[in-house]
Amino acid sequence: MTNEEPLPKKVRLSETDFKVMARDELILRWKQYEAYVQALEGKYTDLNSNDVTGLRESEEKLKQQQQESARRENILVMRLATKEQEMQECTVSISSVLSLFEKLAFNEPCVSAFSSPSPCFRGLMASDYSEEVATSEKFPF
Repeated sequence: MTNEEPLPKKVRLSETDFKVMARDELILRWKQYEAYVQALEGKYTDLNSNDVTGLRESEEKLKQQQQESARRENILVMRLATKEQEMQECTVSISSVLSLFEKLAFNEPCVSAFSSPSPCFRGLMASDYSEEVATSEKFPF
């Protein structure tokens, strides 16, 4: 049955119709009733198969979305772990710089005098302090 074919008329028979109608008329009505039932069953089957197909397509789309979401989640977790590692490395670097600064501040009294060039700072500005040393990888900051 296609969508263009009209649905057969529903046949209604009362108890009186069975008693009064001729046998041939009852057989004709019964065939009409059978055609109506078959048309409804065909329509139900079509609708049901369309629903199943639609559900399968929806299920497939949802599976793909779930896989994509899981992939994105994994990427974000990896990026977060990388950032946490970078923060840990920065914390270690800052700690080592602070401990070095504290050693210099306690061991060299001239380091704490930032307002004027002291003998310690003049020594740092001497000609033996080359640009190569200032830009070396020993000083990552």
